[in-house]
Amino acid sequence: MAKAIPLGRRKILWVKTGWAKSYAGDKVDGNFPWVAEGKVGHETYNFEPDSDGSYYCYVPPQGRGGHQPQHSDPHGWTVVCLAKKPKQKGIHIVGWYEDATLEGKYELRPEAPDTGEPQRRRTKDSWYYSIRSERAFLIPVEERMRPFSSPSVRQGKYSFLDGPGVARTQNKQQVLRLIDERIKALRRVAIANPGREDWDEETDPVRSFGSPEHRNAVEKAAEKAVIAHYKRGGYACEDMTKKNKGYDFKFTKGSEILCVEVKGTSGEAERFYLTRREYNFRMNPRWRLAIVTKARSPERKMTIYGLSAFERRFELECLSYEGTPRPLEASN
Repeated sequence: MAKAIPLGRRKILWVKTGWAKSYAGDKVDGNFPWVAEGKVGHETYNFEPDSDGSYYCYVPPQGRGGHQPQHSDPHGWTVVCLAKKPKQKGIHIVGWYEDATLEGKYELRPEAPDTGEPQRRRTKDSWYYSIRSERAFLIPVEERMRPFSSPSVRQGKYSFLDGPGVARTQNKQQVLRLIDERIKALRRVAIANPGREDWDEETDPVRSFGSPEHRNAVEKAAEKAVIAHYKRGGYACEDMTKKNKGYDFKFTKGSEILCVEVKGTSGEAERFYLTRREYNFRMNPRWRLAIVTKARSPERKMTIYGLSAFERRFELECLSYEGTPRPLEASN
Protein backbone atom coordinates (compact mmCIF):
# COMPACT_ATOMS: atom_id res chain seq x y z
CA MET A 1 0.00 0.00 0.00
CA ALA A 2 1.32 3.42 -0.92
CA LYS A 3 2.28 5.77 1.88
CA ALA A 4 0.83 9.27 2.14
CA ILE A 5 3.19 12.13 1.45
CA PRO A 6 3.60 13.83 4.82
CA LEU A 7 3.12 17.54 5.35
CA GLY A 8 6.15 19.65 6.21
CA ARG A 9 9.32 20.78 4.49
CA ARG A 10 10.23 18.27 1.77
CA LYS A 11 11.22 18.12 -1.87
CA ILE A 12 8.08 17.99 -3.98
CA LEU A 13 6.87 19.19 -7.35
CA TRP A 14 4.04 18.48 -9.74
CA VAL A 15 4.42 17.77 -13.45
CA LYS A 16 1.85 17.59 -16.18
CA THR A 17 1.51 14.60 -18.45
CA GLY A 18 -0.92 13.37 -21.08
CA TRP A 19 -3.85 11.17 -20.08
CA ALA A 20 -3.38 7.40 -20.39
CA LYS A 21 -4.85 4.36 -18.72
CA SER A 22 -1.72 2.54 -17.64
CA TYR A 23 1.26 4.46 -19.09
CA ALA A 24 2.65 1.09 -20.08
CA GLY A 25 2.59 1.54 -23.85
CA ASP A 26 -1.04 2.53 -24.25
CA LYS A 27 -2.51 5.55 -26.06
CA VAL A 28 -1.89 9.02 -24.64
CA ASP A 29 -4.53 11.76 -24.97
CA GLY A 30 -4.04 15.44 -24.32
CA ASN A 31 -3.91 18.94 -25.74
CA PHE A 32 -0.13 19.11 -25.99
CA PRO A 33 0.85 19.99 -29.61
CA TRP A 34 2.78 16.74 -30.19
CA VAL A 35 -0.13 14.55 -29.07
CA ALA A 36 -2.74 16.78 -30.74
CA GLU A 37 -0.96 16.21 -34.06
CA GLY A 38 -1.61 12.49 -33.73
CA LYS A 39 1.91 11.51 -32.71
CA VAL A 40 2.63 9.11 -29.88
CA GLY A 41 3.15 10.86 -26.54
CA HIS A 42 6.52 10.15 -24.96
CA GLU A 43 4.80 9.66 -21.59
CA THR A 44 3.24 6.46 -22.91
CA TYR A 45 5.83 4.52 -20.85
CA ASN A 46 5.94 6.78 -17.77
CA PHE A 47 4.81 3.98 -15.43
CA GLU A 48 6.39 0.97 -17.11
CA PRO A 49 9.79 -0.01 -15.71
CA ASP A 50 12.59 -0.13 -18.22
CA SER A 51 15.07 -2.99 -18.59
CA ASP A 52 16.96 -1.86 -15.45
CA GLY A 53 13.78 -1.80 -13.36
CA SER A 54 13.73 2.00 -13.03
CA TYR A 55 10.88 4.32 -14.02
CA TYR A 56 11.59 7.07 -16.54
CA CYS A 57 9.20 10.00 -16.66
CA TYR A 58 8.75 12.27 -19.67
CA VAL A 59 7.62 15.83 -18.91
CA PRO A 60 6.41 18.13 -21.73
CA PRO A 61 8.76 21.09 -22.34
CA GLN A 62 7.97 24.34 -20.55
CA GLY A 63 8.49 27.73 -22.18
CA ARG A 64 10.22 28.62 -25.43
CA GLY A 65 13.45 27.07 -24.26
CA GLY A 66 11.80 23.70 -23.68
CA HIS A 67 12.90 23.67 -20.04
CA GLN A 68 12.72 20.63 -17.82
CA PRO A 69 12.51 20.42 -14.01
CA GLN A 70 16.01 21.03 -12.65
CA HIS A 71 17.49 21.82 -9.25
CA SER A 72 20.92 22.18 -7.69
CA ASP A 73 19.95 19.33 -5.37
CA PRO A 74 18.44 16.88 -7.90
CA HIS A 75 17.96 13.78 -5.73
CA GLY A 76 15.20 12.66 -3.38
CA TRP A 77 12.21 14.41 -4.94
CA THR A 78 8.56 13.42 -4.79
CA VAL A 79 7.03 14.05 -8.21
CA VAL A 80 3.23 14.14 -8.52
CA CYS A 81 1.91 13.51 -12.05
CA LEU A 82 -1.18 15.45 -13.11
CA ALA A 83 -3.23 14.85 -16.25
CA LYS A 84 -6.43 16.18 -17.75
CA LYS A 85 -9.06 13.65 -18.71
CA PRO A 86 -10.33 14.35 -22.25
CA LYS A 87 -13.62 16.27 -22.40
CA GLN A 88 -13.61 16.89 -18.64
CA LYS A 89 -12.80 20.02 -16.68
CA GLY A 90 -10.08 20.00 -14.07
CA ILE A 91 -7.03 17.82 -13.62
CA HIS A 92 -6.37 14.49 -11.91
CA ILE A 93 -3.53 12.92 -9.96
CA VAL A 94 -2.64 9.87 -12.06
CA GLY A 95 0.37 8.76 -10.04
CA TRP A 96 3.57 9.84 -8.36
CA TYR A 97 7.23 8.95 -7.90
CA GLU A 98 9.22 8.93 -4.69
CA ASP A 99 12.95 9.51 -4.17
CA ALA A 100 13.19 10.64 -7.79
CA THR A 101 16.16 12.22 -9.56
CA LEU A 102 15.70 15.31 -11.74
CA GLU A 103 17.96 15.12 -14.80
CA GLY A 104 17.24 18.73 -15.74
CA LYS A 105 17.27 17.87 -19.43
CA TYR A 106 15.96 15.28 -21.84
CA GLU A 107 17.78 11.96 -21.89
CA LEU A 108 17.12 8.87 -24.00
CA ARG A 109 15.67 5.93 -22.11
CA PRO A 110 18.48 3.44 -21.48
CA GLU A 111 17.13 0.41 -23.28
CA ALA A 112 18.50 0.08 -26.80
CA PRO A 113 15.93 0.10 -29.62
CA ASP A 114 16.73 -3.39 -30.90
CA THR A 115 16.43 -5.48 -27.73
CA GLY A 116 12.84 -6.65 -28.22
CA GLU A 117 10.08 -6.44 -25.60
CA PRO A 118 9.12 -4.13 -24.06
CA GLN A 119 10.88 -1.98 -26.67
CA ARG A 120 8.10 -2.39 -29.26
CA ARG A 121 7.36 0.61 -31.44
CA ARG A 122 10.27 2.63 -30.10
CA THR A 123 12.85 4.29 -32.31
CA LYS A 124 16.29 5.65 -31.56
CA ASP A 125 15.04 9.22 -31.79
CA SER A 126 12.18 8.90 -29.31
CA TRP A 127 11.17 7.89 -25.77
CA TYR A 128 12.94 10.57 -23.82
CA TYR A 129 12.73 11.28 -20.10
CA SER A 130 13.85 13.91 -17.63
CA ILE A 131 12.96 12.28 -14.29
CA ARG A 132 14.14 8.89 -13.01
CA SER A 133 12.92 6.93 -9.99
CA GLU A 134 13.05 3.50 -8.42
CA ARG A 135 9.62 3.88 -6.78
CA ALA A 136 6.39 4.66 -8.57
CA PHE A 137 2.71 4.65 -7.63
CA LEU A 138 0.02 4.54 -10.28
CA ILE A 139 -3.66 5.37 -9.75
CA PRO A 140 -6.01 2.96 -11.58
CA VAL A 141 -8.17 4.83 -14.06
CA GLU A 142 -11.37 3.88 -12.20
CA GLU A 143 -10.10 5.74 -9.13
CA ARG A 144 -9.46 9.03 -10.94
CA MET A 145 -12.79 10.51 -9.99
CA ARG A 146 -12.09 13.86 -8.29
CA PRO A 147 -10.62 16.47 -10.63
CA PHE A 148 -9.43 19.79 -9.22
CA SER A 149 -8.36 23.14 -10.55
CA SER A 150 -5.87 25.86 -9.64
CA PRO A 151 -4.67 28.93 -11.56
CA SER A 152 -1.02 28.00 -10.99
CA VAL A 153 -1.57 24.48 -12.30
CA ARG A 154 -3.23 25.74 -15.48
CA GLN A 155 -0.30 28.03 -16.28
CA GLY A 156 2.62 25.61 -16.53
CA LYS A 157 3.93 22.15 -17.33
CA TYR A 158 5.56 21.72 -13.92
CA SER A 159 6.09 23.61 -10.67
CA PHE A 160 8.20 23.18 -7.54
CA LEU A 161 5.98 23.27 -4.44
CA ASP A 162 8.54 22.82 -1.69
CA GLY A 163 12.24 22.12 -1.27
CA PRO A 164 15.61 23.85 -0.89
CA GLY A 165 15.42 27.37 -2.26
CA VAL A 166 11.74 27.05 -3.22
CA ALA A 167 9.63 30.04 -2.19
CA ARG A 168 6.74 28.83 -0.04
CA THR A 169 4.05 31.08 -1.44
CA GLN A 170 0.48 30.91 -0.21
CA ASN A 171 -0.70 29.63 -3.60
CA LYS A 172 1.86 26.82 -3.61
CA GLN A 173 0.98 25.82 -0.07
CA GLN A 174 -2.69 25.64 -1.02
CA VAL A 175 -1.90 23.36 -3.96
CA LEU A 176 0.42 21.29 -1.79
CA ARG A 177 -2.26 20.74 0.86
CA LEU A 178 -4.81 19.85 -1.81
CA ILE A 179 -2.43 17.28 -3.30
CA ASP A 180 -1.76 15.83 0.15
CA GLU A 181 -5.48 15.48 0.76
CA ARG A 182 -6.00 13.73 -2.59
CA ILE A 183 -3.09 11.32 -2.12
CA LYS A 184 -4.24 10.44 1.37
CA ALA A 185 -7.55 9.32 -0.13
CA LEU A 186 -5.89 7.51 -3.06
CA ARG A 187 -3.07 5.73 -1.27
CA ARG A 188 -5.09 2.60 -0.46
CA VAL A 189 -5.80 1.95 -4.14
CA ALA A 190 -2.50 3.11 -5.68
CA ILE A 191 -0.53 0.38 -7.44
CA ALA A 192 2.99 0.38 -6.00
CA ASN A 193 5.79 -0.16 -8.52
CA PRO A 194 3.50 -1.14 -11.39
CA GLY A 195 4.72 -3.47 -14.10
CA ARG A 196 3.19 -4.94 -17.20
CA GLU A 197 1.87 -7.88 -15.20
CA ASP A 198 -0.51 -5.44 -13.50
CA TRP A 199 -1.96 -4.08 -16.74
CA ASP A 200 -1.81 -6.61 -19.56
CA GLU A 201 -5.39 -6.31 -20.76
CA GLU A 202 -4.62 -8.37 -23.84
CA THR A 203 -4.51 -11.50 -21.67
CA ASP A 204 -6.47 -10.55 -18.56
CA PRO A 205 -8.56 -7.35 -18.60
CA VAL A 206 -9.52 -7.64 -14.94
CA ARG A 207 -5.91 -6.93 -13.95
CA SER A 208 -6.51 -3.26 -14.66
CA PHE A 209 -8.35 -3.09 -11.33
CA GLY A 210 -5.13 -3.38 -9.32
CA SER A 211 -3.46 -6.13 -7.33
CA PRO A 212 -5.14 -9.53 -6.78
CA GLU A 213 -5.44 -8.76 -3.06
CA HIS A 214 -7.17 -5.45 -3.76
CA ARG A 215 -9.56 -7.01 -6.29
CA ASN A 216 -10.46 -9.85 -3.93
CA ALA A 217 -11.19 -7.46 -1.05
CA VAL A 218 -13.42 -5.28 -3.23
CA GLU A 219 -15.22 -8.34 -4.64
CA LYS A 220 -15.94 -9.81 -1.21
CA ALA A 221 -17.17 -6.47 0.15
CA ALA A 222 -19.54 -6.08 -2.82
CA GLU A 223 -20.87 -9.63 -2.46
CA LYS A 224 -21.47 -9.13 1.25
CA ALA A 225 -23.43 -5.93 0.58
CA VAL A 226 -25.60 -7.56 -2.10
CA ILE A 227 -26.37 -10.63 0.02
CA ALA A 228 -27.35 -8.43 2.95
CA HIS A 229 -29.61 -6.37 0.68
CA TYR A 230 -31.57 -9.36 -0.58
CA LYS A 231 -31.77 -11.06 2.81
CA ARG A 232 -33.35 -7.90 4.22
CA GLY A 233 -35.95 -8.31 1.48
CA GLY A 234 -36.77 -11.83 2.64
CA TYR A 235 -34.80 -13.76 0.00
CA ALA A 236 -32.88 -16.96 0.60
CA CYS A 237 -29.37 -17.03 -0.89
CA GLU A 238 -27.52 -19.78 -2.74
CA ASP A 239 -23.85 -19.16 -3.57
CA MET A 240 -23.16 -20.00 -7.24
CA THR A 241 -19.71 -18.40 -7.53
CA LYS A 242 -17.92 -21.74 -7.83
CA LYS A 243 -20.36 -23.32 -10.29
CA ASN A 244 -19.52 -21.25 -13.39
CA LYS A 245 -23.15 -20.57 -14.27
CA GLY A 246 -22.74 -17.02 -15.53
CA TYR A 247 -23.95 -15.38 -12.34
CA ASP A 248 -22.85 -15.29 -8.70
CA PHE A 249 -25.89 -15.82 -6.47
CA LYS A 250 -29.39 -17.29 -6.71
CA PHE A 251 -31.94 -15.50 -4.57
CA THR A 252 -35.35 -17.05 -4.00
CA LYS A 253 -38.50 -15.85 -2.27
CA GLY A 254 -41.52 -18.08 -2.74
CA SER A 255 -41.78 -18.77 -6.48
CA GLU A 256 -39.58 -15.80 -7.40
CA ILE A 257 -36.03 -16.63 -8.50
CA LEU A 258 -33.35 -14.02 -9.28
CA CYS A 259 -29.93 -14.85 -10.72
CA VAL A 260 -27.63 -12.01 -9.68
CA GLU A 261 -24.20 -11.19 -11.04
CA VAL A 262 -22.23 -8.97 -8.63
CA LYS A 263 -19.64 -6.39 -9.66
CA GLY A 264 -17.78 -4.17 -7.23
CA THR A 265 -15.43 -1.21 -7.54
CA SER A 266 -13.56 0.78 -4.93
CA GLY A 267 -14.22 4.02 -6.83
CA GLU A 268 -17.36 5.90 -7.80
CA ALA A 269 -17.48 4.75 -11.42
CA GLU A 270 -19.72 1.86 -12.45
CA ARG A 271 -17.04 0.04 -14.42
CA PHE A 272 -16.73 -3.72 -14.79
CA TYR A 273 -15.86 -6.65 -17.05
CA LEU A 274 -18.07 -9.53 -18.14
CA THR A 275 -16.87 -12.98 -19.09
CA ARG A 276 -18.40 -14.61 -22.15
CA ARG A 277 -20.60 -16.82 -19.95
CA GLU A 278 -21.78 -13.82 -17.92
CA TYR A 279 -22.43 -11.84 -21.09
CA ASN A 280 -24.53 -14.61 -22.62
CA PHE A 281 -26.53 -15.30 -19.45
CA ARG A 282 -27.76 -11.69 -19.29
CA MET A 283 -30.56 -12.65 -21.75
CA ASN A 284 -32.19 -14.84 -19.07
CA PRO A 285 -35.26 -13.00 -17.70
CA ARG A 286 -34.17 -13.85 -14.15
CA TRP A 287 -30.80 -12.14 -14.63
CA ARG A 288 -29.85 -9.09 -12.61
CA LEU A 289 -26.61 -7.12 -12.39
CA ALA A 290 -25.79 -5.64 -8.98
CA ILE A 291 -23.02 -3.04 -9.03
CA VAL A 292 -21.54 -1.81 -5.76
CA THR A 293 -19.39 1.30 -6.01
CA LYS A 294 -16.99 2.40 -3.25
CA ALA A 295 -17.50 -1.16 -2.01
CA ARG A 296 -15.08 -0.95 0.90
CA SER A 297 -16.34 2.39 2.13
CA PRO A 298 -19.25 3.27 4.44
CA GLU A 299 -20.38 5.44 1.51
CA ARG A 300 -20.90 2.40 -0.74
CA LYS A 301 -23.73 2.60 -3.24
CA MET A 302 -25.59 -0.32 -4.81
CA THR A 303 -27.52 -0.26 -8.08
CA ILE A 304 -29.36 -3.29 -9.48
CA TYR A 305 -30.09 -3.54 -13.20
CA GLY A 306 -32.39 -5.72 -15.24
CA LEU A 307 -31.54 -6.25 -18.90
CA SER A 308 -33.47 -3.26 -20.30
CA ALA A 309 -32.01 -0.81 -17.78
CA PHE A 310 -28.56 -2.37 -18.23
CA GLU A 311 -28.59 -1.84 -22.00
CA ARG A 312 -29.78 1.75 -21.61
CA ARG A 313 -27.07 2.54 -19.06
CA PHE A 314 -23.97 0.83 -20.42
CA GLU A 315 -21.94 0.46 -23.58
CA LEU A 316 -19.99 -2.76 -23.96
CA GLU A 317 -16.61 -2.89 -25.68
CA CYS A 318 -14.79 -6.06 -26.70
CA LEU A 319 -11.23 -5.97 -25.32
CA SER A 320 -9.93 -9.41 -26.30
CA TYR A 321 -10.54 -12.24 -28.76
CA GLU A 322 -9.75 -15.93 -28.62
CA GLY A 323 -7.94 -17.37 -31.61
CA THR A 324 -8.51 -21.03 -32.53
CA PRO A 325 -7.36 -22.93 -35.60
CA ARG A 326 -9.82 -23.26 -38.46
CA PRO A 327 -10.95 -26.78 -39.37
CA LEU A 328 -8.75 -28.39 -41.96
CA GLU A 329 -10.34 -28.54 -45.40
CA ALA A 330 -11.45 -31.99 -46.44
CA SER A 331 -9.06 -33.56 -48.95
CA ASN A 332 -10.38 -34.81 -52.28
